[in-house]
Amino acid sequence: LQLQRTPDAQGKISAAETVSKENEEKDGLDKWKMLQRFLCKPHCDNSTGNLKLCPKDWLLHENNCYWISTEKQTWNNSRDDCRAKDSKIAMLKEQAELHFIQRISNGAQLLWIGLSVNSTTREWSWIDNSPLNDTLLPITGVAQGNSCGMLKGQKVILESCSAVTRWICETEALVM
Repeated sequence: LQLQRTPDAQGKISAAETVSKENEEKDGLDKWKMLQRFLCKPHCDNSTGNLKLCPKDWLLHENNCYWISTEKQTWNNSRDDCRAKDSKIAMLKEQAELHFIQRISNGAQLLWIGLSVNSTTREWSWIDNSPLNDTLLPITGVAQGNSCGMLKGQKVILESCSAVTRWICETEALVM
C-alpha cells in the first residue's frame, strides 16, 4: 500500500505541523514564565519585571552582584582574584551601594575595595582611573606611594597594598 500526498493532504499536514510548533513555543513560553516567577520573587525589578541573576554565593543589589571573601589576601591578589571571577574589585561610588556593602559586611570588618593611590600624583583613584569622591568616602591617613583603600564602616582606611585582609568583588547582574 502506498500513500500519496495530495495537495489537500499536504495542506492539512502543514497546518498540523504549524499548530504543533505553536504549542511547543507556547509550552516553552509558559515554562519560561513559570521559571521567571519562581526565580523572580527575590531577584526581580518590580518596575520593569526583569529577572536579575547573580552567580552562586553572590548578593544582588540593584544591577550588580557582590561577593565577599572569607580569606585574606593583599590588594593585588584580591584584585586578581576578582578578575579570575570575571568581576572587579568593588568600586563604591554611590551612597546606596555603600549602605548595602555596610549592611552585608556588618559594617565593621575591613575590606579591600578598588581604590589605590597613584604613585606619581599621590591622588586616590578607583581601578577604572576615576577619582574618589571623598565626600562619600572620607579617607583617614596620608597617601603614600603604595597605599590602597580598605573600607571600614563609612570611611576608607589607607593601608599598604601588601597588607592582607578580606575583599569584595562586584560584577553586573545578568538581566533577563
